Amino acid sequence: MDSLEFTNLEHSLIQPETAVPRASTREQTRARIRHGLMAGVFTPGQVLSLRKMAQALGTSLMPVRETLSQLVAAGVLEGQLNGSARVPKHSKEQLQDLYEVRNLLESRAARLAAERATPRLIQELGQVNKELLSAVKKRKLLECLSKNQEFHFMLYRASKSEVLMPIIENVWLQSGPTLYFTLLEPGVHWDASAHSEVLDGLSDKDPNAVARAISRDIRSTLKLLLTSDRWDHPGGLDGLSLDGIHLT
Repeated sequence: MDSLEFTNLEHSLIQPETAVPRASTREQTRARIRHGLMAGVFTPGQVLSLRKMAQALGTSLMPVRETLSQLVAAGVLEGQLNGSARVPKHSKEQLQDLYEVRNLLESRAARLAAERATPRLIQELGQVNKELLSAVKKRKLLECLSKNQEFHFMLYRASKSEVLMPIIENVWLQSGPTLYFTLLEPGVHWDASAHSEVLDGLSDKDPNAVARAISRDIRSTLKLLLTSDRWDHPGGLDGLSLDGIHLT
């Protein structure tokens, strides 16, 4: 899938669950950078330049600096001497640990969501998955990554767990940047089959099936990353505009 194109999207692809009307520039900047990390817009080894980030986000240096500093303090990013930040490139051991934590947390959230699932949730998840498959077919990388993140978080929010959601979000801040590589492996086709299993499990009112599907999704992603030669050659979306990432 090396010919996947990076495209600027006309519509919002990443909609923070905490988005509020008239959010301050600081809040918008924080939300957009955090969701860019979770969706895989930023990649392992990529340096987030203060100037370039501010220009892409249409804001001043200050809110970008504040957000990057917060993420560095939280261990999500690595600080640079010039005030910029770098997306960490985890070792394979760290990567395995990170995805095992994802598996534990997200399987639990998926099971809880399935127990509370409504016809509306199933319909909305199905629509997001259709949009994901359409993006895969059209080879739009950014949209693939964004719709994948949207599907997972829509499901997990349905768990109604105030404990799990912030933890899952923090884990995705670290794991999201790795998803970029899963779309570039030769011969690998993102068919979102695990998502289809999630939808089937929800329709069948089978929480265990939904949890198993999410677990398979996470484990298959980890397996692909651990065997990928690209992991030794981090890339990035350095030339990508962030215009498609905004609050509504």
